[in-house]
Formats: sequence, structure tokens, C-alpha cells
Amino acid sequence: MRESAIVSLMYRLFLDEVGVEVVKRLHRDNFRYLSLTGVVMKLSHARDYLEPAFDRIKADIFDQDPDDPICFHRTDIRGRKGPFECLKHESNRDEFDRRILQVMSDAEYRVITVFIDKQWMVAQAHWEQTHPYHYLMEIMVEKYAQFLRRMSSIGDIMPEARGNAQDQALQAEFDRCQRSGTRYVDAREICQRIKAPSLKFRTKKNNSAGLQLCDLVAHPSHFTIRQNLKHEVNLGPFCERVSEILVRQKYDRSYNGDVRGYGFKHLP
Repeated sequence: MRESAIVSLMYRLFLDEVGVEVVKRLHRDNFRYLSLTGVVMKLSHARDYLEPAFDRIKADIFDQDPDDPICFHRTDIRGRKGPFECLKHESNRDEFDRRILQVMSDAEYRVITVFIDKQWMVAQAHWEQTHPYHYLMEIMVEKYAQFLRRMSSIGDIMPEARGNAQDQALQAEFDRCQRSGTRYVDAREICQRIKAPSLKFRTKKNNSAGLQLCDLVAHPSHFTIRQNLKHEVNLGPFCERVSEILVRQKYDRSYNGDVRGYGFKHLP
């Protein structure tokens, strides 16, 4: 395939996490479990479909000022904070749910979620990677490179910025993957498939539609995996509907339709 044809198929992996990376207070669920979710989308689709679709919702329901754009953020939406205060009204809330779920269903993307039980992690006798977020990042890079191989394409990675020190440490982990490879993908292929040597950190102020979609699906995906692991969790009505979309059509999967090991991976 010619280089120009490959570039026209370029993908981006948008990243968001659920949980905290610290290894303490592991008796509490919100400290014990950590997941990293990636939304893989063609750059052209993010530009031509997702961003305009989100902007229409923001204009119609939240009366978005084009010079002061709204950023979809699950915590603010759930708390009805700031521009999302109008969701206190049931009619607005129902309309928002209907339209955002339609976009989630219609948009063309794949979801990969990697999940770790940190209590299990610290119990391992010969654990080499002691930073749970970075371990999940290594697996995510591996799964993304494998996806790009199947698509005969290339891509880059855009995490949400978390702070200078954390961002620098995550970039160092990505550099290590590029130098040394992972268990199932060698360094040469990672560099061949994930072309940009630097992670493209962005904040909410950048108003990335891909990061906003990732923020909206990361929490439902985290709890979908926990539900599959038979944890006592309650997804809630909206989360349940997002979970159905992910399981039915959006999790990455093999040519044979296998999701485990492709769309999600959990440890243990």
C-alpha cells in the first residue's frame, strides 16, 4: 500500500482513566480498581462527524456560545453543573440522553479498555512493573499497535493531560515501549504503526471531541468489565445503555468476533 494511502486512513487513540493510580487504601473499591480506556477513531471521522454532531447537541440543548465552547465532561453532566444545569429538567435530560446515545451508536470507532485489580497486582511475587497506570499504558500501546496492524494503518495517541510530572512519566513509559517493545509486539512495529514519537497531551480547554467521547464511555466500560467479573456493581440506567452499545458494536474484536483480549483485557 502506498504511503499516501496509509496516511489517509490515519487513526487517533483518545485515552481516559477511571480510578486512581496510587497504590494505597486498596480495601476501598475506588482505590483498588483502575482502568484505562481508549477510543480509536479515524481523524477524518472525528473532524467531519463527531465534532459537528457534538456541536449540534451543545447548540440545541445548552445554547452553546461559539466563542465559549462547552466541553462534555461526565462529572459535570452528572452533577448538573455549569452549562449542564438545564439537565435538572427531565425533558432536557431525556433529549440529551437520546441524542448523545444516538451519536455513540452512529459514530465509527472502536473501544479498548484495560483493567487492573491493584490488590492482586501488589500480591505478585516477581512483579516487574510496579506502576499500575504505566502497566495499563503498555498493554494499551500493544493493543493499539495490533489494531493498526489489522487495519494496515498508522496512528498517534492523545491522552488527557493530568499534570506536568504525570505527563512526563507517561511519556517516558511510551518511550520505553518504543525502545523495547511489549510482550507481543516488538519495538520496530510499535514505531512503524504509532508514528508520532510524542504523546499528544490535551486538556479540556482544547475541547477535543474524541477525548469527550472517551470521557463519556470510560466509566460505563470500567463497570461493564466489573460486572463481567461478577462484582457487586450497579451500572445505572444511562450507563447500562452505553454498556449495551459497547458490547453490541463498539468494543474492538477479532475477525472471529472475539472481544476478550481485543476490546477489553482485565488483570487478573
